[in-house]
Amino acid sequence: MPCQFSSRAQAEGVYIRQGLPSRMATTIKSGAGISRYLRVYRVLSQALAEGRFSAGEPMPSEPRLMRDYGVSLSTVRRALERLEAEGRIERRRGSGTFARGQARGTGTAEDLSPALEGAGSPPEAVTRRTVAFQHLPTPAFLLREGPGFGATALLIRQIRFFERAPVVLETAYLPEEIGAGLTRRALEADGGAILGLLAALGHPSASLEREFGALEADPLAASSLGLDVGAPVFNVLTLARDPRNRILAHVSCLYRPDRYEAHGAIDITGRKHRRKGKRS
Repeated sequence: MPCQFSSRAQAEGVYIRQGLPSRMATTIKSGAGISRYLRVYRVLSQALAEGRFSAGEPMPSEPRLMRDYGVSLSTVRRALERLEAEGRIERRRGSGTFARGQARGTGTAEDLSPALEGAGSPPEAVTRRTVAFQHLPTPAFLLREGPGFGATALLIRQIRFFERAPVVLETAYLPEEIGAGLTRRALEADGGAILGLLAALGHPSASLEREFGALEADPLAASSLGLDVGAPVFNVLTLARDPRNRILAHVSCLYRPDRYEAHGAIDITGRKHRRKGKRS
């Protein structure tokens, strides 16, 4: 199932971060639900990922982090403990906290959007696992999307991996009429590209509506992506329609923010946007 951007803000590339977090907000916000330690962690994580601290350079002190972000000492130490466990900082008793050098081969971004979006043959490093394929009563939130969903829907849930590390949990709901001709064997034989397979079955997509946001990982997402419950995840919601404006699929993609990075450009001049190629 492709999770690219809509035509209003098309993607310049979708990148898997090999060992380093993607770029995230560098200010502490009061967004509901995300714990304070995770907010501090995300700020420091981005600063390290962008090379703002060289190897061996001292990081802000615990009192300064407490003062700057209005959090307790235990909150600051919890964020630092996570970064230390990841091998990205070194904490020296009586001296402070210091950035560590990046491991060789990390910190680079590779454009794997064709593989993640089901276009062409994915490299061996990109794999998928189908964890659910079942017909069930249509959830109430889908019935509110419009008359496209009937009494039952086909649920397809997959985990996609890069180099055996989970990157995205994808949950797709297909209307009963659309999902009737789809089998689990056909899905897995096609590499898991749901919209591509639907097109081959005579249900091409004509439009994609997209919503983007940040969520907390629930127990299912946490166990699937190797995260703590409540950890932040990047959410892409997609509603695909066919040329007759019928709903084809409702898809929710939950990405690990430390393994995924999306770049976009919006053309405000009215000129046709061109998607950039692979970034190494």
